[in-house]
Amino acid sequence: MRRLGTLLDAVADAIAPHLDEMPYAIFGHSFGALAAFELARLLRRRGLPLPCHLVVSGRRAPGLPPSGATLHDKPDAALVERMRALGGTPQVVLDSPELMALLLPAMRADFEMLETHRHMDEPPLPVPMTALGGTDDPGVPEADLAAWRAEAGAGFAMHLFPGGHFFLMPEREAVCRLVATCLAPHLRPAAA
Repeated sequence: MRRLGTLLDAVADAIAPHLDEMPYAIFGHSFGALAAFELARLLRRRGLPLPCHLVVSGRRAPGLPPSGATLHDKPDAALVERMRALGGTPQVVLDSPELMALLLPAMRADFEMLETHRHMDEPPLPVPMTALGGTDDPGVPEADLAAWRAEAGAGFAMHLFPGGHFFLMPEREAVCRLVATCLAPHLRPAAA
């Protein structure tokens, strides 16, 4: 699967029968933030129940112009260097030709979905949105994270955490507390 729309159609088809069972939220980090956002927009276009909250993390706002060169069409070495620079892949994996042979096709497909996706203007989502970022993430400066505000039609908050692109790992407890706070108003009393 190399197109984001194809992936999102499959996800929407799979979750559609369950969306009215209880309030739900969508969380996405990095490429997942774009996928989460576009999934919510697809659900709106289909007239399906929307999430009670959308959390986007570690990703520039989708309406911004592309930054940097594409990677999906570059040699494996360029993908490995990007993975190394992002810091989320253990060194033992990066140093293993066998593991990288398994991982690189999926990474290349992810980069292709991300890099070939073209943002289409739509009205802001009528869903509260929270954007998370790392203070030292060179690929997602604070202004680019704040630009998500233009896509939020029911409230927007932004939180920065110490760290780079994968700030989620060392800041996992703080991120979980923040997400729990975002979701608390939407929980049924018995679930709280």
